[in-house]
Amino acid sequence: MRLRWDYVAVTLIVLVALAIGMYAVAHPHQTKEIIIKWGYVGLFLAVLITNATLFIGIPTPTYILIAVALSMNPLIVSLVAAAGSAIGESTGYFIGLGSKKVLERKYKEFYDKWGPLFDKYSFMTVLTIAALPVPPDDFAGLLAGSVGYNYWKFLLATFLGKFLKYGATAMLAVAGIRVAGQEWG
Repeated sequence: MRLRWDYVAVTLIVLVALAIGMYAVAHPHQTKEIIIKWGYVGLFLAVLITNATLFIGIPTPTYILIAVALSMNPLIVSLVAAAGSAIGESTGYFIGLGSKKVLERKYKEFYDKWGPLFDKYSFMTVLTIAALPVPPDDFAGLLAGSVGYNYWKFLLATFLGKFLKYGATAMLAVAGIRVAGQEWG
């Protein structure tokens, strides 16, 4: 039996992402310190790591709230978080790409339901799922990878959807901080 290096690479990426994600979940105060110390670079890394894990992790809006509370620019925060998130979501895409047949068998109902819609409206489907306030976006990456959707289009659609979601989160955080400042200031 010949060793498939693509499967080995995907397995290693998943294991590293899971280990880092579990560490981040167990030590959230250190993530806050990274954002404080490294600013936008720290925010990018925190969001990237969290989104590289599948189905676990600290919700990204937590980091956005921390960054905005630290008086970081909400537009730049949204752009940086969207970039980190889109790249982090690539883990799901590459797992889907590497395990197409297994995923199609294991999640047959999901593929039967979402597959035709995804084939017809791929870009808008990924963008919409990425913009939703609930986190089914790991499934979007798995689905996009398993159907062989163009990676760069996936990355762009995910970035735009996340930017919309994180932009709204940042603006709501700014509004909340202003209201709180007026009430308690």
